[in-house]
Amino acid sequence: MKRKQIILNKKEINNKINRISFSIIEDYHKKELITLIGFEKNGYIIAKKIKESIHKEHDVKISLHNIKYVKNLNYKVTPPLNQETSKHIFLVDDVLKSVKTIIHGIKDILNKNILSLKTIILVNRNHNQFPIGVDYVGLNLSTTLQDHIEVIFEKNQEIVYLM
Repeated sequence: MKRKQIILNKKEINNKINRISFSIIEDYHKKELITLIGFEKNGYIIAKKIKESIHKEHDVKISLHNIKYVKNLNYKVTPPLNQETSKHIFLVDDVLKSVKTIIHGIKDILNKNILSLKTIILVNRNHNQFPIGVDYVGLNLSTTLQDHIEVIFEKNQEIVYLM
């Protein structure tokens, strides 16, 4: 059995999230509304932390949504997007391995009138199988296909492990 190696501790995770938040504000400070859609469960937690980080320093209207797996590779955004919340969308997830989750998650929002669609990933493993880039990354980490990244957000612990 492989040993767990700490990749990011709580302070480092928060630093990554703050850096991503500042980058978003630099790029989108003149927009009237941005929408963060976090993949359930950790992606949503990260999206919520990004929203909180942005609101500490800036008065930007942010709509927060959850996207969860329903069945048969289908995902559903809740609350549903409307004309206002579907303009500048950021898809947020904890770990990116092959981009498949992002591809399948996009299906539920492609029928909206989107002006921009960006991706935010805490840990990018650099194993993309599809031509989709990551726009905002906390940490780029080259791993083997056998490696596993575990992101934990619990009451007393926020940590990222490589196993």
